[in-house]
Amino acid sequence: MDWSAADPELVKEIIREAEAYLQAQQALALSADQRSSVMASLFTATAVAIVAGLMTLLSSERAESHIAIYYGGFFTLVLLVAAASLCIWSARPVGFGIVGNEPQSWYDDVRNPRDMTILLGEQAENYQAQITQNNARLVSNSIRFKWGAFIGIAAPIAGLLVWAVAGAKYGFR
Repeated sequence: MDWSAADPELVKEIIREAEAYLQAQQALALSADQRSSVMASLFTATAVAIVAGLMTLLSSERAESHIAIYYGGFFTLVLLVAAASLCIWSARPVGFGIVGNEPQSWYDDVRNPRDMTILLGEQAENYQAQITQNNARLVSNSIRFKWGAFIGIAAPIAGLLVWAVAGAKYGFR
């Protein structure tokens, strides 16, 4: 884009709004990561409780009579681990565009001065590239989180259904 004809005040406003947008994206990304981490912890803790329960049941005197519980518990466990994995994947560290610029990015402009309006316009283009990249990462991670949350929430119901089917086949003793 040719920034030489742009009104300097307009370019400053574009930069101000781009910086506000980037800061909002960063806040959104941090809260999404926190939400994903909490959900992953919840699903993992539940999976650990199921493992402990299944281990206790397996060590009991009548372990062989609880086959339906094993099927339902194991199926629920697998779904919870998958859900936690998706949530962790959505919160993994990724490159993310932030407000500002490194001083070294301006060194050439200090050595070879150019019009400040053009320089700020170029910075606006950098910000736009960061905003676009951030949006793509936010959408990608939100899809992973949604699937993780859906699977984790559905896991107990699915495990109950597996238990009912296995119980009908092998008995509910």
